Amino acid sequence: MCIVAVAFVVHGASAWIFSLIEQSAESALSIVFFEMAMICILSFVSFYLSRDKPLPSFVMALFFGIAAKPLLDPIIHHEIVLGAMVSICATLILFQGGIETAWHDFRKLFLKIALLAFPGVLLTAILFSFATTMAGTLVGILIPATVAVMLGAILASTDPAAIIPLLQGLRFKDRSTKDIVVSESAMNDVVGALLTLVLIGFAKSDPFIGILDGFSRLFTSGSLLVLFQQMIFGVIAGVGGYYLLAYFSKHKKKNDFEHGADAAFFIFVPIIAFVGAFVFGGSGYLAAFIAGLVFSMVDHLHVTEHFFNHTIDGFAKPIIFLLLGALVDLKSLIAYAPVGILSAFVFILIVRPLTVFLMLLPFVLFGKNRMNVRQLLFISWVRETGAIPAVLLVTVVSLGLAHTEALLPIGMWVILLTLIIQPPLTPYIAKHLNLVEHM
Repeated sequence: MCIVAVAFVVHGASAWIFSLIEQSAESALSIVFFEMAMICILSFVSFYLSRDKPLPSFVMALFFGIAAKPLLDPIIHHEIVLGAMVSICATLILFQGGIETAWHDFRKLFLKIALLAFPGVLLTAILFSFATTMAGTLVGILIPATVAVMLGAILASTDPAAIIPLLQGLRFKDRSTKDIVVSESAMNDVVGALLTLVLIGFAKSDPFIGILDGFSRLFTSGSLLVLFQQMIFGVIAGVGGYYLLAYFSKHKKKNDFEHGADAAFFIFVPIIAFVGAFVFGGSGYLAAFIAGLVFSMVDHLHVTEHFFNHTIDGFAKPIIFLLLGALVDLKSLIAYAPVGILSAFVFILIVRPLTVFLMLLPFVLFGKNRMNVRQLLFISWVRETGAIPAVLLVTVVSLGLAHTEALLPIGMWVILLTLIIQPPLTPYIAKHLNLVEHM
């Protein structure tokens, strides 16, 4: 009801509000302040309306973005501002992902995580691209190859940010099940971003004539060189960011306490690491993740990290979903509902399980500490798409690629349904599979 009320008020009053602002002496500055105020209040309201409810705050923020679309128009129609906001938020989110990855567990489970995050992401992208095309054919909607390929790349990475709080309330009999899910999400967000950014470069210069045409371009000498360059300079810049954090942490230990202003330096590091990588053709997103991951191996600044996490969860992530909602055209969302909904269920029930079983089945059949099929079924279920896929979706849409009108509505349906369906059912599935202790 609150979202409907917001939509009603906004659509009735937005023109009057902006005309009032434009009459002021500092109209341009006033609009900037107003937009920031709207983002803050909508983030705040979406969190508290979803609190203690099965619906994740991200979904609520997305609905508020749709409802408040007229108020957010100055942002979504300004490509530079939109791109900068989305990129900064994504950089901070990936930095947080690196910090929250427990290095001991990550190292111990590296092979399983790497299989899911590298060949697993590529396989997911290819399978989902074909699934989207087939879903479109079944409902009589032609999905261009460029749309199918980009959707596969964008949505191939998992992001169980909505499920992690639920996992923390469950006591797993084998902790590695939880650790694989959490660590995989941090790693494959980066891989998904790399994959998408490389494919964007191809799509901008020459649209794909088929799904295999799109993904086969990844294996040319030129694209492999680009991937290598992005990874190498991303890692170098990330390690540079770590040294900044390490020096800062050493200084703080001598002073024996943390200041509130320390968060400013904490935010500075991933952003400057992003810039350092980007200048030399590297992946800024990878740099931010590496800086956080390496720092988490060595040290922590608990008070500063606590504040930083609140900033990301309360500000950066909601911004992504508010902007994603504001970009949506409701008519297109309804028009592409059949293919979007069908694609989402194929993704949840076929593509993700198939990828997990192909990547991890050897660990069920061989080895000392074998996994079991119940673990694979649970990992298959934890498949919602969250902040980074939303970032990539907004990024591609903001480029205005030709004949990609279907990209946003189909991607929206997949993100919505995975966030609405999977988190509430996760505890019950874990208990049904007998993976957790009885609470």
